[in-house]
This record gives sequence, structure tokens and C-alpha cells, in this order.
Amino acid sequence: MIKAKLKAMWSIDHDLKTYIPEDKNEFYITLNLPIGSSKTDGADYFDLFVCSPEWLCKHQWEPEILRHTLVVRKYDLDEITETINKYIEKCTCKTWEETAQKLSRYFAWEFEDYSD
Repeated sequence: MIKAKLKAMWSIDHDLKTYIPEDKNEFYITLNLPIGSSKTDGADYFDLFVCSPEWLCKHQWEPEILRHTLVVRKYDLDEITETINKYIEKCTCKTWEETAQKLSRYFAWEFEDYSD
């Protein structure tokens, strides 16, 4: 079985070590998540849009099915990381391809819809 592991996490817009939203209750951030097998150094890249309900209420005008989005009540990087890891733990499969496909239900995978 392939157990997936979050190898790192960053945002191209903010330094996660120092980032504090102006309003912890109304924010959004896109996270880049290299995730790979716990037995190897390699990883595929996944993205996740994280926002607060207040941000959605003010900026999402049209009805839309939201995919690859985590809605949280406040910006708490530890809580966000813990939530991401809980979803990753649900994605253990026999092969990396199956594992990555399962991960792509929650996170935007770099190879989603890719064909040779």
C-alpha cells in the first residue's frame, strides 16, 4: 500500500512562516502541497485554495460548486495543516497513481486530466 505524505507546504503569494492576514476572519490563500509516498523523497504537486466563509460571502457572487477548496473559520496554519494531513491519510491505495487520483478529489493535482 502507498501511504501519502505531505512533504512541504508554501504559498507563492505569502511566506507562511510570517504571514498573518489583515483580518483573520476574512482571508484567502492558495497553498502549494508537494505530496508523495512516505517511502520516497519524490512528490507530485497539488494546490489547495483556503478561505474563510466571510471571504466567500463577499467575493463569490455566482452559484458555484467549489472544488479543491478548504473553508475555515479563521486563519490558523496549524489547524489548516492538521486538516490537510487528515485528508491525505484517507488516500492510501495500492499504487501511486490510485493514491494521486484519490488525493485529487481534495487537492488540485498537477497531472489531473493529463493524458500521454
